[in-house]
Amino acid sequence: MFITKKHLDRRMFLRGAGAAVALPLLDSMVPAATAQSLTAAGERLRFGAVYVPNGIYPQMWHPEQTGKDFEFNQIMKPLEPFRQYLTTISQMKAPDGSKDMGGIHMGASAAFLNGTGPLSNNGDFNIVRSKKTVDQYIADVIAGDTPLRSLELGTEDMGTSAGACDGYPCIFFNTLSWLDDESPSPVAINPQVTFERMYGEPGTPEQRLARMRRKQSMLDSVLDETKRLQRVIGASDNAILDEYLTNIRRVEEQLQKMELRSDVVANAPEGPVGIPEDFDEHMTLTYDLLHLAFQGDISRVFTFMTGHEASGRSYAFLGVTEPHHTTSHHKDTEESLDQYARINSYQMVKLAEFLGKLESTPDGDGTLLDSSLLYFGSGMSNGPVHDRHNVPAVLLGRAGGRLEGNRHIEAEKDLPTANLLLSMADMLGSEIESIGHSTGRMQI
Repeated sequence: MFITKKHLDRRMFLRGAGAAVALPLLDSMVPAATAQSLTAAGERLRFGAVYVPNGIYPQMWHPEQTGKDFEFNQIMKPLEPFRQYLTTISQMKAPDGSKDMGGIHMGASAAFLNGTGPLSNNGDFNIVRSKKTVDQYIADVIAGDTPLRSLELGTEDMGTSAGACDGYPCIFFNTLSWLDDESPSPVAINPQVTFERMYGEPGTPEQRLARMRRKQSMLDSVLDETKRLQRVIGASDNAILDEYLTNIRRVEEQLQKMELRSDVVANAPEGPVGIPEDFDEHMTLTYDLLHLAFQGDISRVFTFMTGHEASGRSYAFLGVTEPHHTTSHHKDTEESLDQYARINSYQMVKLAEFLGKLESTPDGDGTLLDSSLLYFGSGMSNGPVHDRHNVPAVLLGRAGGRLEGNRHIEAEKDLPTANLLLSMADMLGSEIESIGHSTGRMQI
């Protein structure tokens, strides 16, 4: 018997003028007669953390029943189609947000992935210190040879003015992720910058704007190489490649349309390029970029801060007239609670859209959702009192078969959320002795 199946390098790129497009997993990347566990189709795990600010009202979030087949509560309801991929956990306690941990709001997001938050700076704004976060411990193990070790994305920037952020440098408001004790990874809020980071052509805002106006589609520059590749791979691989390139082109077209609608002034260096004026479009595009990062194996780890704590963003398109932070300080009336719930329900709708894309994208013998572990949550529960008790925490995906869905776990009352961080790290092969306020590992 002769084995003639072609084998492409898993780290192969389509290259053109100033562009390098990573490819998704193709059958042609698996050598014939090679055990799958020893090939590119072997296990590739992925991790993502999605953070929502200003808490979620617990009585409208946590299910009443524990165990399997629970009834979804109002705010979580949009995630019900993904019940078999979902484990929700109640009764845990987040770090308390004392002055030494960054204050009531900053401490909520800054401690989300390390259970620590800012370390005291004694009023010195030149001192920026915290602790390495769980996403980076996980990246140590699963990032492999991906072009980007991790992606840190957001939708708004708190700014950098000293004294405006609970007595700490404002960078603490703008990051969930820390590479080590002194190296935060601030969120990128400009989809154009993220796209160029993923696919090449870095430069100043002026250079990016000029390129955006004069160049044709990025994919046009790799068209010839794409045609050569399509001639040597099979029909199934061509279908996968076509879907992937279509997704890239769709994102690129969105970016170009946004630029045409933007009021960015070319001679204003601080002016953002490619940031949507429409928030819903910004959310959709950010999730699309994260989907592309997973699909192309560009990065296997991300954090997404959907908004910063104390956000003043308005959700008028939802019928909520007050800013997010103001809305979170509801008056316990039916109307005010409904508006608070609308914002968080909307976030679940966008998360569900992302889950649908992952579930529909093949990856080896399963889908991207099968190989992923996603952590959704917030650093507080009830907004008016900045309550750290009974915070929202949801795990999504299969984590390569390590996570069973369709469950509501009621934890021991006030179990530290850092215990869950340790368990997630264990699940993805990163064995950490302790993190933040952890007292052990949670059984999930």
